[in-house]
Amino acid sequence: MRHLSSLEKNQLPLEIIQTPCPLCGSSDYKILFEKEGFRHVRCLGCELVYVNPRLKFHTDFQTFSGTGSMGEERLSNAQIWRICKELSKFDGYRELNRLLEIGPGKGWFLSMAKLMGWDAWAVEINADAIESLKKKGIKNIITCSAEDYQTDSGSFDAIRIWDVIEHLESPKRMMENVFKALRPGGLLRLSTTNFNSLSRVINGPDWVYLNGADHIILFDSVTIRKLLLSVGFRRLCVRTRSFNLRRKLYHPERDINVRFHPLTPLRKIIDETIKFSSFGHQMIIDAVKDA
Repeated sequence: MRHLSSLEKNQLPLEIIQTPCPLCGSSDYKILFEKEGFRHVRCLGCELVYVNPRLKFHTDFQTFSGTGSMGEERLSNAQIWRICKELSKFDGYRELNRLLEIGPGKGWFLSMAKLMGWDAWAVEINADAIESLKKKGIKNIITCSAEDYQTDSGSFDAIRIWDVIEHLESPKRMMENVFKALRPGGLLRLSTTNFNSLSRVINGPDWVYLNGADHIILFDSVTIRKLLLSVGFRRLCVRTRSFNLRRKLYHPERDINVRFHPLTPLRKIIDETIKFSSFGHQMIIDAVKDA
């Protein structure tokens, strides 16, 4: 991920603001820890973990930094195979032949979807990502934040949101729009980090995915279900995968090297078996809108 240069940091004021819980609206919380000046709290109403206070101009920063600037310039054969495998999961939902990705980054998934005949659409705010999408021939680009995107009801067979929701100021507003945009019987596929993962528990505040300037909302399997149920989804499948011991600081960006951890010899075994539990560090959610 590309982080802010000194010049970019001077382009917008680094003001912070107090916020209510982005999921239930409660202002009651308990402080869990602070990392690099960003306080991570747990809502006492719904138990969502989020950054409070957060950067006031968080969304403005996403136009030139953050998740939209991530991604490889070229894909390996293994990566192409994984994208094709995932796209095959969407085939059973193809009726309108319209697929939307919110926050597509470099656009590799949408580019492959287009090759497979989908009418591919993107919602993107990041300037680098928009330029990359255009180069890949993606013409249906809606330039706005994920929360502000609006469309006619039932416009898409499927919507993909990959490693984006943790960056949003109002994931509930976005998800309400997503529920509306899906046709009855349509599929949502969503990925985000898992705050209750074994990786996070072991690494604590130094966990690689804790970056309060970018990752301002941290779901687990319970709170992501609460979000999706609150907007109308009923048919949900939540699973997790992956384990690592990586630790990182971001301001300035640097890895924290741990010479040895007791679990290091077991890392590969844990990574292979954790997918059978709810403690992997990546959550993948499939949600189908009732017909």
